[in-house]
Amino acid sequence: MKMFRKITSLGLAAVLTVTLAACGSTKSDSKQPADSNSPKSTANAAEKINLTMWSQFSDPNSKDGGFIGFYKALDATKAKFPNVEIEHTGIGGEAYKTKIKTASAANDLPDIFFSWGGGFAQPFVAGNRILPMQDLVKDGTINKLVPGTTDNFTFDNKLYGLPTNIATANLYINTELFQAAGAKVPATWEDLLADINALKAKNITPIALGAKDRWPAMFWNSILDIRMGGTAAVNAALNKTGSFNTLEFQAASRKYKELIDAKAFGENPLGTSYDESINMFLTGKAAILYMGAWVNGQINAPESAVKGKVEVVKFPTISGGKGNADEWHGGSGESFFINKDVKNKDRVWEVYKYFMETMAKEVYLAGSGSSAWKGDLGDTSKVDPLAVKIGQLSAKATGFSYWWDQMLSGNDTESMFGSLMKFTAGKVSPEDFNKELQSKINPGK
Repeated sequence: MKMFRKITSLGLAAVLTVTLAACGSTKSDSKQPADSNSPKSTANAAEKINLTMWSQFSDPNSKDGGFIGFYKALDATKAKFPNVEIEHTGIGGEAYKTKIKTASAANDLPDIFFSWGGGFAQPFVAGNRILPMQDLVKDGTINKLVPGTTDNFTFDNKLYGLPTNIATANLYINTELFQAAGAKVPATWEDLLADINALKAKNITPIALGAKDRWPAMFWNSILDIRMGGTAAVNAALNKTGSFNTLEFQAASRKYKELIDAKAFGENPLGTSYDESINMFLTGKAAILYMGAWVNGQINAPESAVKGKVEVVKFPTISGGKGNADEWHGGSGESFFINKDVKNKDRVWEVYKYFMETMAKEVYLAGSGSSAWKGDLGDTSKVDPLAVKIGQLSAKATGFSYWWDQMLSGNDTESMFGSLMKFTAGKVSPEDFNKELQSKINPGK
């Protein structure tokens, strides 16, 4: 599921808003009329139809919980609907974005495709490219969803995608390294600073951070903003109804700089990739990791050097901050969209909602994120203990603020990353960083 994050940093806005146009590629062996899309004209369940599906799940053998859940759901859906041939194409990394851009320009998007909500999805909505679902979910589907999990897929009161899972960023602690350094699990900012000093004194890199890939640095900036300003203020800034240049967010930026100056992230976080940082934590070379639950499977894999040695906790509170320990970075933001002009809509809807609900369950059982769907999850006795603990910790959540690079539109995302990387490199002050964010993302406000 790390790929959930790795391919999210660039936007589609500039290309999609210009080139989006309707297209559909559902193929039917039933010789449907080219323009048929109504319940009366769709193929009946006995007729064979083909569906094209694109995703960023490129490796069927991946141990990432998101990948495991996807492929199990895909297999289950194929078995459930034997007369529906699903042709899946998985493309990893940045290439997935490129493929979507190219397909949009050529009016050749697939019938169903993976995407993110928030600002990332806005060009698809603005280009009238994806199927609204607010009427379809009245078949009882909406009542099966955890409240609030469709927010990132709703635009102008129209729903465009169903959620799968609730993903949160969490603080992972290597208890063995902490014990060796005489550090204690941090509950406050002061605890965290003391831990960093204790770990450094034992020549242990305190925190693994792959800032070379940009978004891991965004995670730290985001949670510090949440602790200092609260999720409501962060979401308001991201939605252009608030400001990034407030006293609380400036204080959060100073906290981030304090960590950088203390070399809490090691000597060269900007030269460290996401994969390298994860490897540092998994091999016991760094003691702390702030990351999404998709790493649970890697941490507790049979061959993992840190299996059974990691504890997951809430991010520490910060005295004087407006945010509390039950406000989280994350939420529900990944989905699959249906091409607006898909044929055999009724049958596709049945396939789609079954796949989404099944994927939500399988991703949870694979230990990577809580389900956004209510109901029986089956045998949970083998669920990763870290996933169970995260579910318990976040059960009383009072607010979520989702990944910035998905809440923001493409150009704003790049502006955010540009400013954040300059700040992380020490080229601008905390105050100038916040001022620059506001001027670039919310100009004139």
